[in-house]
Amino acid sequence: MKSMSQWGQPIALFALVLSPMGGLNATASVVAGITSTPISEEQPTLSQQRGNVELAQGLIGECRAAARAMFVYPERSTSNPLRALQTDEKVTIAEESGRGGWIAISSPVNGFVQAQDLKLCSSSPPRTPPTSTPQSRCRRVSYEGTEGLAIRERPSVNSPRIGGVFFEDRVTLADPPQFRVDDEGREWVRITAPTAGWLSNGFPKLGDINLRACF
Repeated sequence: MKSMSQWGQPIALFALVLSPMGGLNATASVVAGITSTPISEEQPTLSQQRGNVELAQGLIGECRAAARAMFVYPERSTSNPLRALQTDEKVTIAEESGRGGWIAISSPVNGFVQAQDLKLCSSSPPRTPPTSTPQSRCRRVSYEGTEGLAIRERPSVNSPRIGGVFFEDRVTLADPPQFRVDDEGREWVRITAPTAGWLSNGFPKLGDINLRACF
């Protein structure tokens, strides 16, 4: 009986030592479990992401109108204007945001305009624009072909020829300016001088233009 008592003390002591160690290990496991769990961060919903994309793409294809008589240019510069825009004439935006005060458009021709001269398109009929000055309706022929450009009765290559102009000649647009695009994508402009009729302005969307603004 005495030998059993002697063995009992070490066993009890060993159990006492293991007990707090086991408790420590258990506590460490709990802490490790807590710290290893990632803290959830609020993620944007699919609808929010889609809204951001739509916001970023909101300008391309949007309608804007000329706040005043202005020009369309081939580059972000006031050199070599392509054609004039009359007050309230509509354009289509072709890039997300402008640069250096300029923004790209895709219609009525491809080019660049000064953003400060644009306004939102109105759904209501625009007011009658003021009569444009003869200077703003002046164009000079930039087509260098020796045959010149034919002035025709109607905006068609099959329409009778009633006159002609050559490189560097000047013509006057109708007031207000009138433009037509045929089935081939050719742009026609109505003129009043030197002969009243229709003149081909080439294919502006492809960068092929027969008329330039006068200076």
